Amino acid sequence: MKTRLVGVSTVVVCGILIHVAMAAAGGITFGVPIYTLDLSDTLDRIPAAADGAFTALEGALIDLGVSPAELEEIRDRIDETLDQVDDFAQAFPPLLPIPMVGGTVEISLPLIVVDSVRFTGGILSDGLLRRVAGFAGTEIPQPLFDVAYDSPGFSAAATIDVAFSSWMLSTDVAKRFDLLILALTLGGGVDLMRGEIQPLVDLDVPPEFEDDVAGALAALHLDELTWSTFAVHGVVGLEIGPPFLRIYGDVRFLLPLSEATNWWDLRSGGLAAVLGVVIRF
Repeated sequence: MKTRLVGVSTVVVCGILIHVAMAAAGGITFGVPIYTLDLSDTLDRIPAAADGAFTALEGALIDLGVSPAELEEIRDRIDETLDQVDDFAQAFPPLLPIPMVGGTVEISLPLIVVDSVRFTGGILSDGLLRRVAGFAGTEIPQPLFDVAYDSPGFSAAATIDVAFSSWMLSTDVAKRFDLLILALTLGGGVDLMRGEIQPLVDLDVPPEFEDDVAGALAALHLDELTWSTFAVHGVVGLEIGPPFLRIYGDVRFLLPLSEATNWWDLRSGGLAAVLGVVIRF
């Protein structure tokens, strides 16, 4: 009887120790950090950009023989397209997710309130995206568009591509409640994220139209698609699987403290996340 009692007690004590060790364990997460861009103010600027570009091109279109009636018809079509964009923006939240390649390093910090401190990072670029697409068997053309137009009295060519990059870093402290094959994580921390989009447009037009085309491109403010944000966040995460290898996902609620934007007013949204696989040790 005593032997059995000692055996049961040993199992219970070992179970408690294992539970405590898992709750305070560190780990490495490999996966996809995600943050969002709030496009609400950006979409509001599209009509001004489109109107400015069209106004800059009106002189060139008239020189090409486009009549006032045809110009008005082109304007009407542009307005219809802008109305469709506005309807879409009203129907759906204007949040654009930015998925990146990265992960999290978690360092055990076995305190009463805090179990660990975590460092999360992610990066995305056009070159990285093309390589990932290539591994998946899909080739992204480079440049994206390469077209030419040739007719009596007028010829033009356009090469269009886009370069972009974005990265994020976050640090937070976490408390984990572990149930052997399931764990709930609560925490909070700070974030720094930055991004840039560079449309690469090369237009070959007759010399008499170069100024008009340059004016249209200037009206689009293509060199002002940048953003950066410093924020604080709260996080709720869930792990599923055996103690040493788990599927992990969390949702982070961001509160921006400082933001830097340009003409297009791109801003970080209030949501972020991390999805991946965590190795515990």
